[in-house]
Amino acid sequence: MDRSRELMLKSLNRTLTTPNLRLEPPCVDEETVIRYFNREDVKVALHVDKSPLTWSTCSDVLKYESQYETMRPVVKELVDSGTLKTLIYNGDVDMACNFLGDEWFVNTLGYAPTSTYKPWKHGKQVAGFFQTYEGNLTFVTIKGSGHMVPQDKPAHALQMISNFLFGTPF
Repeated sequence: MDRSRELMLKSLNRTLTTPNLRLEPPCVDEETVIRYFNREDVKVALHVDKSPLTWSTCSDVLKYESQYETMRPVVKELVDSGTLKTLIYNGDVDMACNFLGDEWFVNTLGYAPTSTYKPWKHGKQVAGFFQTYEGNLTFVTIKGSGHMVPQDKPAHALQMISNFLFGTPF
């Protein structure tokens, strides 16, 4: 099934003709981060080799090549270790990594749900949906957010991370 999904995505990538509809997340304005990571003291602290290149949020200098056909065994190993809480989340309008694909991924890991799929709220508004699973695994969606959840919905992202880290019910 993973192979057929991969072929479908490659086919989809070839057939998209609208230049604004891409499978990669868009580059965002991160001037503060760019200035920070290009400071000499930060480069020294991070043990960055001396290089004429400047750091940027998005770059074509490093060519990423997939090393794994699927991350399923890696995620299962982490969850099965019993030492970690795992959060997988998506904005529900993310065009790069949609929530349906990650929900499918989580469901195919084989962990039994420990809660029903239900809404969580920020204030009095529905902020998205969540479901918990055996092994301290939690899947969360963020309503109205795209790929950059902390940028799109900062208050929702903070609440989601806080709830997850501190064990507060969603």
